[in-house]
Amino acid sequence: MKEKILDIVVVGSGLAALNFIDEYLKKGKSINLISPDEKNYLDSSSKQNIRLLPTQMRGENINVQNYFFANKLKVQDNCKLLGSLNFGGLSNYWGLQLDNYLNNDQKLSQKSFNLIEKNFIKFLNKFKLIGSHLKKNEFIYKNEFVIPDQLTRLINQNHKHFLCKKPILGFFSNKNFKGNLNSVKEKKQKLNAENFYKKIKRKENIIFHNYFVKKIFKNKKYFEIICKNSKEEKKLISKKIVFASGTVVTTKILMEYLKIKKEIKIRHHPRLFSVFFSKKPLEFNLDFTPSLLQIINKSKKNYFSSDLRPGNRLITESIIDAFPFMILFKPIINFFRHRLIFSNILLDSSASNIFIKMINGQFEIYCKKKDLKGFLEKQNKKIFKFLLSKKIILPFFKTFFPGPGADYHYFGTIPFNGKGKLTVNENCQLNGSKNIYVIDGSVFNFKTNKYPLGIVMANARRIGKYLTKS
Repeated sequence: MKEKILDIVVVGSGLAALNFIDEYLKKGKSINLISPDEKNYLDSSSKQNIRLLPTQMRGENINVQNYFFANKLKVQDNCKLLGSLNFGGLSNYWGLQLDNYLNNDQKLSQKSFNLIEKNFIKFLNKFKLIGSHLKKNEFIYKNEFVIPDQLTRLINQNHKHFLCKKPILGFFSNKNFKGNLNSVKEKKQKLNAENFYKKIKRKENIIFHNYFVKKIFKNKKYFEIICKNSKEEKKLISKKIVFASGTVVTTKILMEYLKIKKEIKIRHHPRLFSVFFSKKPLEFNLDFTPSLLQIINKSKKNYFSSDLRPGNRLITESIIDAFPFMILFKPIINFFRHRLIFSNILLDSSASNIFIKMINGQFEIYCKKKDLKGFLEKQNKKIFKFLLSKKIILPFFKTFFPGPGADYHYFGTIPFNGKGKLTVNENCQLNGSKNIYVIDGSVFNFKTNKYPLGIVMANARRIGKYLTKS
């Protein structure tokens, strides 16, 4: 029996994949999507040390274990990398914060970057996300949300060292929104894979394959995609492959395909978690309140940013999960919850400290020695002094360094217009591989943009439209 040759296969089901598909299907085309949807991959001998999961991933230890096992990844103990096999991947657990500005940190032509920004604005308008988009200090998109007065003052003041901005929030708005975040229905309005998929038209043109990808091969002018689930192994043949399986898995599959033996740096934004005590309560009733404000260091030499997120139920419960002795203080924590301000300090991608390499027949992910914690704590003190001087907080703070990779921003392994096989051109086509495309974070190097999912989604839409013409 002659094997069916597919026109195009998308690997992955996160927000990059779904935005690509949403745009691609507009021309009445059909598409094949490979994404696992089961939970029984794990073998008892494969367990790795998983602790201190992010707030949104509470109770997902087995899911993370499955991710490592299925993809044959070994993560050394000094590295805190995470992944998920669920439909949507890590997009189910992100922090719901998008930068309201776009910077071209890539080796991209102005024409390509303008198309990314154009698609970003179209995306905002189509799905009515909460927040505003600025370009040259003018609002191109505006759907504002209200924040407490003490934080609003920071935006309206001119500061020597810091620029304060409201982010775009990962919620679809509705007619009842009117700027009040407490009116948001988290489950229904959250920008995640499940909710985004509901909004895609022509869903009948998506053919799902419940597998994960083991390997790909070139067979004459077509690609063989070896897939697996807990029951069987299967081979798909396709003219084109679009990778949107997340930076780590995409990189691992293509390193194996291209027979790359050297280590590859996984770029990320090293993170420090901190908590401050607000002078005034910040009262929101969301289970997981997004960040309300970004504080960006103006220095180009030492480019870092911070965000401010009110205390909420999920964060406080995660703290108790991580430090069981804190259960004794749960009533006190809950009493003062609305006075707590949580923050992430994020560094420039030049401080990245994660690597992937094939070692003894297995892909390993590891970190090299680097005093990221000490440097991050210095930046946190700057933020603390700044907030203290503006009378936002009391003279108290506590920090926690979760380890390299615990920012969960992974990107930059397959850069635009670089040298070598593991690079892509302006249209995200793999160098020397005509019909392989990469549309996830692998292709970007985010230096100034610390919450760049909007750029990734916009670029995926750009390539979705581009491939309808090819």
